[in-house]
Amino acid sequence: MSSPTTVTFVGAKGGAGTSTVAALHAIQLARLGRTVRLSANDGVDDLAAIVGVPCPAPNDTAKVLPGLTLAEQRCTDTDAINVVDAGTDCFTDHGGSVYLVLRNDYLSLRRALNAPRTTTGLILVTEAQRPLTRRDVEDVLPQPIVVELGLDPAIARAVDAGLLTTARHLRVDLSLATGAAHAR
Repeated sequence: MSSPTTVTFVGAKGGAGTSTVAALHAIQLARLGRTVRLSANDGVDDLAAIVGVPCPAPNDTAKVLPGLTLAEQRCTDTDAINVVDAGTDCFTDHGGSVYLVLRNDYLSLRRALNAPRTTTGLILVTEAQRPLTRRDVEDVLPQPIVVELGLDPAIARAVDAGLLTTARHLRVDLSLATGAAHAR
């Protein structure tokens, strides 16, 4: 019997954007027609606020979009994709694909050095005013950068307003298969 696909996002440190990246990935998959369950290791309160739905009761789900639900527990349906926001829990064996999310700053890079090497790849959230470049990160960390996202104020506003799922003008290519991502 096969198990559901799981994609886990772990932050090198708090504030790296892990919850936002997990939510964006889940939204993108649902819009592509996939069945997706979004969950978090430490509760889904923040994710519910990000995607603009009431927090589901324990052992219940909240419908976010067609094909996308939010719940405390992962989905057991083998046709579903579990997208997990693991916070900063980078030392647990998560199974499936595990992406380490970090910013282009010294503290993120320093913390990422201590993360296990079992990650599938890195997602680098870049801020223009930060001094570290993609190449700096690649020179220090052995994992490949599979996605680079420029920090986008429009996405931050949509997250803060709980409108991430309805912000149709935001286009984020978080295609982990191609290794390229761009926030527009």
